[in-house]
Amino acid sequence: MLYIFDQVDKMDDVAPGRLMSLLSEQRYEKAKRLRSPLSRNGSVAAYLLLRLALKDVYCIDKAVEFEYTEKGKPLLKDYRQIHFSLSHSKHIAACAVSGFEVGIDVQYITPVSDAVAKRVLTRKEYAGYKSSPVKDEYFCEIWTIKESFFKKTGQGIATNIRDLAAETVADKMIYRGKDHFCCVCGQEMEIKLIRREDIEQLLY
Repeated sequence: MLYIFDQVDKMDDVAPGRLMSLLSEQRYEKAKRLRSPLSRNGSVAAYLLLRLALKDVYCIDKAVEFEYTEKGKPLLKDYRQIHFSLSHSKHIAACAVSGFEVGIDVQYITPVSDAVAKRVLTRKEYAGYKSSPVKDEYFCEIWTIKESFFKKTGQGIATNIRDLAAETVADKMIYRGKDHFCCVCGQEMEIKLIRREDIEQLLY
């Protein structure tokens, strides 16, 4: 199941202090370290989407702790059979849960420099980028594919991202929002667009 919430910038309207009480101590400490209010809200929202997903799909209604692999991939400490992935970018947050390995990335479409494109894209992808009439959208879609793939495998983007051709990633599902791309690697899954009211339900 894929959960997407596109109102992270309005999180402060949803009793922020009470929402923070829904986090695990581990996630609370991480959120506190984020200086940008939007990044902090994104981190909180992504975790709350995980709580919604675990409640909806697995009937688990409690704060969960993470463990990490040597390369930093998060795992559910007490539910290793459940796979998940979180992502947030500006006012968008997303979460995927599955019985199989899964990786997700969501990215807000922003201008990209030619230098960054060269570092990320294969030669073929870079040629497509140069000829595209919508360069920022082209780049953003490919970035989310690569990032979600590395999050699924647990490699992280420390791996040379330019060596991976997005077209070779077979198990991807791409969701195109109004101003963002979201890609899930792992399997096809149902998409659930979350409202503020859904987030608030966790409080009761």
